[in-house]
Amino acid sequence: MFLREACYIPITVARQYGSPSGLRRRQLRELNRMIEYAGTRVPYYRDDPRYSRAPLTALADLSGLPVLDKEVLRERPLENLLADGVDPARCRSFQTSGSTGRRVRILHDEAAHDYHGAALVRRFLATGRYLPTDRLTHIRPFAPPGRIFERVNLFRRHVILSHRPMAEIKAELLANRPKVLIGYPVHLRALLRALTAAELTRLRRTLRIVMTESELLLPEHRAMFAEEFGAPVFDEYSAFEVLNVAYDCTHGRAHLSEDRVYCEIVDDRGRALPAGEEGHVVVTSFLERAMPLIRYNLGDIGLIEPGRCGCGRRFRVLRLTKARSNDFVTLPTGERLYPDAFLHLAATHPGISECFVHQEATGLVRLHVVPGADVPGTDVPGEAGLFESVRARLFELARGDFPLEVVTAESVKITPGGKGKFVTSDYGDAPG
Repeated sequence: MFLREACYIPITVARQYGSPSGLRRRQLRELNRMIEYAGTRVPYYRDDPRYSRAPLTALADLSGLPVLDKEVLRERPLENLLADGVDPARCRSFQTSGSTGRRVRILHDEAAHDYHGAALVRRFLATGRYLPTDRLTHIRPFAPPGRIFERVNLFRRHVILSHRPMAEIKAELLANRPKVLIGYPVHLRALLRALTAAELTRLRRTLRIVMTESELLLPEHRAMFAEEFGAPVFDEYSAFEVLNVAYDCTHGRAHLSEDRVYCEIVDDRGRALPAGEEGHVVVTSFLERAMPLIRYNLGDIGLIEPGRCGCGRRFRVLRLTKARSNDFVTLPTGERLYPDAFLHLAATHPGISECFVHQEATGLVRLHVVPGADVPGTDVPGEAGLFESVRARLFELARGDFPLEVVTAESVKITPGGKGKFVTSDYGDAPG
């Protein structure tokens, strides 16, 4: 509802700057309400005695509950995870991106979704450069329905579908002359490769902000976007299951949306880790009432940065260190290489614009390289030499040799949800 969402906006902006102790008290109160609600109204939780417990006395007590894995959402019928009496027709419906080939339907109640929508306003305000009247172009796999406020030229969003031919994407983008450009990193990298110098100059005349979402943004790619587009870059971390999780401030740090989600970093056994230690990113969206997800593992690896941010926000800061902890290739030593290793390779190795990898059931790792233009000032070898250089770099990252084949590719594979599919595997217990 538009009016409810509008009323939430000043609340979500103010809550960024409240006292940390007040924020923690509210989180504890809301988490207890969520656990009680789920334990009595949602079949999945009601059938598990671990959710029939006394209220939490401290946020740390949440780690006594099990971690909810994505497999539960894939294997259970939707009704098992919906609260009693919830009408799916009155909910907001989403589907996960399907990076494993299986898409999952997610439902959000209207009130929780309205609060999320209001909270997204601070994502834009946190840039320190955005005005609600700015023209915005969003390159994405699907077009959401228009909003009432767009009719009066507020928060206007011009969507260009990412599956369209690049010539059409460029033409529409340049015609719109946006001040804000949003897209998945894989789409923005493809756009930069396609733009001529003259076209990029035209785009930079009006562009003030670049915003990325939905994929791990490496520091190297952030720096490249800022330099090539001539505008600062702000990232957002979100998932269809829990919506927005974190957003960047002007200090380049990702603040958790702690007024609507509680985030934990946990070890392999689901035990919460202290700030500064790397682990699995687990979140509880404590305002949700349609399809509550308690201690939901997002499948990424990161850490909570200690201390406060200089921007003045009191929300804790999350730093992702690896994307999709369930996407990896397994080395003969048992060690794993995650997507960020291959994204880093593409971002730093001369002669490569993108790469993706598939591990065969035999253990062979086949690296698909999308060739790029030669980098000025470097001695980029021919294809054979390039492949050998790539092999040497990967062996260095892996700290040893492993079965590896390097081949050329025209582009990165894209998931049904429009994301880059950087790592797949048929080997051992790795997902396909």
